Amino acid sequence: MNVNITPMAPENTVEARLEHLPAILQIEQACFGVDAFNRRQMRYLIQSQNPFLIAMAEKRIAGYMILLKRKKVSMLRLYAIAIHPDFRGKGLASSLVDKAIQIASASGFSKISLEVRTDNHAAVSLYRQKGFEVTKQLSQYYKDGMEGYRMVLNV
Repeated sequence: MNVNITPMAPENTVEARLEHLPAILQIEQACFGVDAFNRRQMRYLIQSQNPFLIAMAEKRIAGYMILLKRKKVSMLRLYAIAIHPDFRGKGLASSLVDKAIQIASASGFSKISLEVRTDNHAAVSLYRQKGFEVTKQLSQYYKDGMEGYRMVLNV
């Protein structure tokens, strides 16, 4: 029997604010463990001029996405996407990647780049479905020695 699962779109996506920091840090730790950003780093990213979006679902912060823009650079960096374990597999990450592509296009970027663990098969698969291609393998890129991929999408 085939079952079609409709991806769960976030109820809304809004800019992160400092009041969201505790929930963001909880998601960060659950998703990234030893590679997680600390409170100071997250505070800095929230206060920066870069897009830091939170996805709300079921009246909770279900995930977030951080994008990094640099002046005079044609590439937008998808710095982080994290989805709370309770909301995984529901299409939220896909919706956030779509939002990143919209932002890149609207902002005049020609490419989006990201880094992802080689053993994060779900994320690698999602990025490939969206058209990202591996451009480089990154040896011992993560704190635990795991390799990463640099992936790029032409917008």
